[in-house]
Amino acid sequence: MHTRRVAEIIHIVPEKREAFLQGALNLDDETANVLWSCGVRKQQYFSLNELIFMTFEYKGQDFDSDMRKMAIYLDSKGLLVEKRRKDVPVDERETTDWWAPVKRLGTVLDSKPKSEEDLQLNIMDILDGAMKNESTYSNTSYDEDDWSEEFHF
Repeated sequence: MHTRRVAEIIHIVPEKREAFLQGALNLDDETANVLWSCGVRKQQYFSLNELIFMTFEYKGQDFDSDMRKMAIYLDSKGLLVEKRRKDVPVDERETTDWWAPVKRLGTVLDSKPKSEEDLQLNIMDILDGAMKNESTYSNTSYDEDDWSEEFHF
């Protein structure tokens, strides 16, 4: 079984956005079972202004076949955006639904960087040192309420 990470940017025109998100985030049991049988795992949705970022892990043997099956089913349930294009000019975005696959730039922390024993010995020293030496991070800033519930991009 192969694992593949899939990510898309999805733009939904404002008047359809809430209905799309309600359908996508509140799957009935049948739809959840179809997605699962097509290899979809850990599907997550994030928003940034009018854009929606969606990602999932695929675990299966035949990605193209599974995605075709899934698309046919989701289309029959009205859960796909009506018009799916890879690129839309900026001036058309207010009146058009579209999606775009996100280009993968690289992977970090795909595996544990140190042994569990090394992590236990060093993690508190590392964190304690970072907190005591705040001047080291003078070029770094964050706004306390700017962190998402899951992770920060």
